[in-house]
Amino acid sequence: MAEMDMGLTPNNNKKKRKKKKQSFGKSLVTGLFPCKGDSGAEIARKLIFLGSLILMIVALVIIAVHFITLLKPEAPIGTTVVDGNGGQVIQDDQQVVVNLQAPTKEQIENLPEGSINEEYAAYYDANPDFVGWVTINGTNVDYPVVQGDDNEFYLHHNFDGEDEFAGTIFTDYEGKFGPDQMPNNTILYGHNMLYRYKFAALNNYNNNIEFLKETPVIDFNTLYQKNKYKIFSVFIVNTDEEHGDVFDYTKYVYFKNSDEFYEYIMEVMDRSKYNTGVDVEYGDELLTLSTCDGSTGFENMRLVIVARKVRENESPDVDTSKITRKDSIKYFKAYTDVFGSKWKGRTWDISLVKGMKEYLEDNGLMDDPSNY
Repeated sequence: MAEMDMGLTPNNNKKKRKKKKQSFGKSLVTGLFPCKGDSGAEIARKLIFLGSLILMIVALVIIAVHFITLLKPEAPIGTTVVDGNGGQVIQDDQQVVVNLQAPTKEQIENLPEGSINEEYAAYYDANPDFVGWVTINGTNVDYPVVQGDDNEFYLHHNFDGEDEFAGTIFTDYEGKFGPDQMPNNTILYGHNMLYRYKFAALNNYNNNIEFLKETPVIDFNTLYQKNKYKIFSVFIVNTDEEHGDVFDYTKYVYFKNSDEFYEYIMEVMDRSKYNTGVDVEYGDELLTLSTCDGSTGFENMRLVIVARKVRENESPDVDTSKITRKDSIKYFKAYTDVFGSKWKGRTWDISLVKGMKEYLEDNGLMDDPSNY
């Protein structure tokens, strides 16, 4: 009995045969793949596991290829290639610049009547949906702007109309552009892409007041005009009713009357993260830049920058000493529930918007911060 307790067999004359240890590779194979002697349940388990593993590997490869495509241009930056018409183009970090050389006389002659910015002739020749160019100095926002028949096509098509997830900067399809014609509010849409291109640079305005002070003006030139715009509002907006208040800023391309203008300005100023000191009045041409936002942790958020056109004979300079953070910002309910940043009343200077006080009084919208 003592022998049994020590793990020995009763027969000391017979030695126990040691089981041969499998190599790691063989153990891995027998553990993953069906083998002779496996039960039906074990075979099924291994097959299900192998199928799941294959699907996971395929998914990871697809994701990796997608992000490598976004990170790497189709051709090395600065590489000259030839387009289908025999003309030269240059691939420049997710943006195709179509005119290495000055536009040809024929391209200039084919511009729409009233065009003054002949440097864009090659772009218009390459794509007649071209309407202008947006630039924010000090950033890589320096892109052609197109206009489609709807607000869907250029979300995932490049300047040449080819499928591309990053899309193209485009303006709302309802706007009209001409020698003496601009929308009341030109809305430009662009993806907030990784690797700092498209409208990703707008993230800098979100919580960086110094960036706003350094870059308070946006350039948006059309074929017919050269325009500068002074930023007066930067805000985050919700697009899902389940999160609370929804402000549909995209419907304000044209203002039916002054009341609709004041309604829009009131909303964007209430939501703005900053006081800028930039004045606004009915009749000003506005520029709105819109992109996706992921800073709040909520889905389907938008980061919106609103500016107004520099008026005739007005200096494009902005007194950046007047740019300050607001202490009362209008957010949506889900945001205030999580972050506790509740509305404290309208604290921005309504005198900066000519006629705003009268609009608020006439519509019972005056808001006294002392009530909060």
